Amino acid sequence: MTASSPGLLALLSLSPDLAAGLGVALGLLVGAVAAGWVVRTRERRARAAVEASDALHRRLFDEAADVMLLHDTDGGALRVNAAGRAVLCVATDTPSLSLLDAVAVADRAMLRRHLAALEADGQARSDIRVSGPSGDPILLDLASRLVGEDGARRAVSVGRDVGARRAREAALVAARDEAEEAARVRSQFLASMSHEIRTPLTSVVGFTEILRDEVDESQRGLVDAIAAGGQRLLSTLDSVLDLATLDARRETLRPASLDVVAAVESAIEQARPQAEAQGLTLTVEPLAASLPATLDADALGRILAHLVGNAVRYTEVGSVTVEVDADADAVAIRVIDTGIGIPEAAMATLFDGFKSPGQGQGFGLAITQRLVHLMGGTVSVESRWRAGTAVTVVLPRGDATPTEAPQTAEALA
Repeated sequence: MTASSPGLLALLSLSPDLAAGLGVALGLLVGAVAAGWVVRTRERRARAAVEASDALHRRLFDEAADVMLLHDTDGGALRVNAAGRAVLCVATDTPSLSLLDAVAVADRAMLRRHLAALEADGQARSDIRVSGPSGDPILLDLASRLVGEDGARRAVSVGRDVGARRAREAALVAARDEAEEAARVRSQFLASMSHEIRTPLTSVVGFTEILRDEVDESQRGLVDAIAAGGQRLLSTLDSVLDLATLDARRETLRPASLDVVAAVESAIEQARPQAEAQGLTLTVEPLAASLPATLDADALGRILAHLVGNAVRYTEVGSVTVEVDADADAVAIRVIDTGIGIPEAAMATLFDGFKSPGQGQGFGLAITQRLVHLMGGTVSVESRWRAGTAVTVVLPRGDATPTEAPQTAEALA
């Protein structure tokens, strides 16, 4: 054995405590090395993920179809995507460009207000024109929001070309205004003319009543024809005035508690003489003996008069039935007749009182529709030519408070 052998033997014969200590130290060293490797590996992976995310965001930013800009709060452009470079006519994605230079001169004040609002509120949105590549202005819907970028206040703006859409919207508004003005002028003209015609016509109808008592029996038929024609013309003029008032939105509702069944029965009784003269059966089929609702009594009466009157007028044989139904929220009135019906070609203009392509139309349904809509309800028509018609009106019931009959002095005594 060599001279070093005793030292090696001495090392190998360490006490158990010293050997354990060396083992622990060695384990700690190995653990520290392993932990460092794990930390470095995680850091590399985190940096790679951040770089991949940044690359993806940059790619999405650059390939977006809309104009996208990263800029500071005074309008200095820091980064522009491909769509923005095309619109703003710049060659690089990091131009030394101020948005004020890219905006049309007439809209620079608008851009300054936009940037001020962005600084104050953290976001802003405006329609701003920029000078396009062809020299023609491009209208951008510019939406901007403040973001944090490297610890500095930056803004991201997204601009979308809305020139064509704004032009269409302006055309639609102009067309609507023109149509409303035409309707107003038409209604005003009709109201004025109807009043001018109604005054002398009333005199004609009144004098025919006197004339009927003055002529021979053989001539009374002619006077009756004049009176009937005059009354029909007066009724038509009243309808024109009614429609003109509704179209001009001059109608005012006065809702009050009423019994819908009683209102329907009243309309039936007014039409009963004509129905009996024509040999028609006229009936009411209510859900209950009384159906209280809160509605405008005059408007409801006019609706029923038009619906029941039309049904009787255009039914030669058979019957007219009025069904009344209700739930907690609405009341439905359905007028069904076995009359001539409405031609299919006439259904498209059924509620336009100034177009009467088929028999059975006129002002009645037009007035009914406007009154129903004014009351917040709906009206629908089902009809087949030569097979009858059914008109359904649904009206909100309101608070449906039943009305009490006024007490007389005898009842109070």
